[in-house]
Amino acid sequence: MSLAQSFVALFSNIDMVSICLWITGFILFCIEFFQPMHGVAYALGVSLIGAAFCTRMVYGSAGEAFVFVLLTSVLLFAVHCVSLVTQRRDWLKVARMEKAGERSRKYSGLIDSIGIANTPIDLTGNATINDVNLVVYSFTPIMSGEKVKITKITQDKIIVERVDEDN
Repeated sequence: MSLAQSFVALFSNIDMVSICLWITGFILFCIEFFQPMHGVAYALGVSLIGAAFCTRMVYGSAGEAFVFVLLTSVLLFAVHCVSLVTQRRDWLKVARMEKAGERSRKYSGLIDSIGIANTPIDLTGNATINDVNLVVYSFTPIMSGEKVKITKITQDKIIVERVDEDN
């Protein structure tokens, strides 16, 4: 059986269960690839693609299963290429660290600035400082409406402390 005949056989004899499993699995895989969700969609997607492969092995021939795997591999490689071209994924997380460094340089002028906590800050919260709404971190709980001061800026956090009214 030639490759062209295998493609025709793959799509002419395929059942709806295999199609639904494969399409759903591929979509979940792509969703996880472009919008990470802690591996949940990867696991479900790969499981569904594997189940679709198993149904092809049960109801089809080995040649059809090979073409199925080949087609899936080519499509997953295409998704990977699209991801690299659009740079939606930070491979090796180098770009993410550079962005964090830019963030710390951007906000370094705000150190010692005073603002107001918009939400209760219990490790993380929201504060307005110099008319800028920021996600901030604190090691001590701060109530909403209290004054806060930026004490430190790291690559990924803006750390604040409560400002005593006495000062």
